Amino acid sequence: MIFISLVILSVMLISGCTSEPEAVVPVNPDNISISSIYVNMPEYKEQNVNIVISNNADKPIDSVTVTSFGNFGVDQSGTVNIPGKIDDVSSSASLSFQIRSPGFNVASDTTDLTVSYASGMDDKGKPIVRTKIIPVDTFVYPDAELQSVGFVIDMDNLLDSRMEIWELKKGQNTTISFYVKNNGKTTIDENTLVVSYEVENDRIGGNGSFTIQQAMAKSGTSYTLGLLVPVKKDAPNGETNVFVELWYKDQVIDTENLVLKVNL
Repeated sequence: MIFISLVILSVMLISGCTSEPEAVVPVNPDNISISSIYVNMPEYKEQNVNIVISNNADKPIDSVTVTSFGNFGVDQSGTVNIPGKIDDVSSSASLSFQIRSPGFNVASDTTDLTVSYASGMDDKGKPIVRTKIIPVDTFVYPDAELQSVGFVIDMDNLLDSRMEIWELKKGQNTTISFYVKNNGKTTIDENTLVVSYEVENDRIGGNGSFTIQQAMAKSGTSYTLGLLVPVKKDAPNGETNVFVELWYKDQVIDTENLVLKVNL
C-alpha cells in the first residue's frame, strides 16, 4: 500500500514539473508614453538624444531600447528596465541614444521613432517583445557655411581684404563681401540658400538678402558675392552690429557678426 502511494505521488510530481507555462499578457503600448523631442542638425552628423519613457501599467517593462528612427541611423542606444506604476503613479526612466542624420534632401519633417521593450511571456515561457512608435519633428539642413565675410568699399572690389569693422559717414554706402561653401556630401541646388544682413540699429540702416544662384557639390563654393549696405542720411553717429546670416528654408544655419561705425 505504501509503495502504491509513493508511485502515485511520483506521477503527480512529474506531471506538475512538465506542465506548460501559462502565457502572461504583455503591457500594451498605449500604456507607454515617450517625451516629445525635436531633432535639428546638419546632414551626416552624429548627435546624442535623450528621451524620458513612462510606464503607466501595473506590470514592468524590461530591456527598453531604441531600435530605429526612420532614415536616421541609430548608432547606439542605452537599455533600461522600468517597473510598473507605484501607488498609481507612473514609473519613468531616461534613455540616451546616438543618431546619425541622413542627407538633407531625403530627410522628412516628421520621423517615426521606434522603441522596443520586453513584457509578458508566451506559452513557451519566452519574453514577448513589443514596440512603441511615436512621430518626432525633425529638421536636417545642408552642412554649409559663410566664408570670408567682411566689408569692402563697393561691388567692384569684392575680392579686396575684408574688414570686420567699417567706418563711414551717414548717407554713405558700404558692401558686405562673402561666399558660401558646401561642407556636406549632398549637392545643394541653386536657389536653395539665402544670405541676408540686418543692421541691428534701424536708425542707422536696414536689411537685405541675396539668393545663392549656383549649385554646389561636395566641397563646392558659390561665387564671391556682395550685399550693398546703405547708411541712412539721418543716421546718428556711433556703432551698430550687422548680422550676416545664411538661411535654409526658414532657419539660420550659419551667422557672422560685423560692426558698422558712423562718424560725424
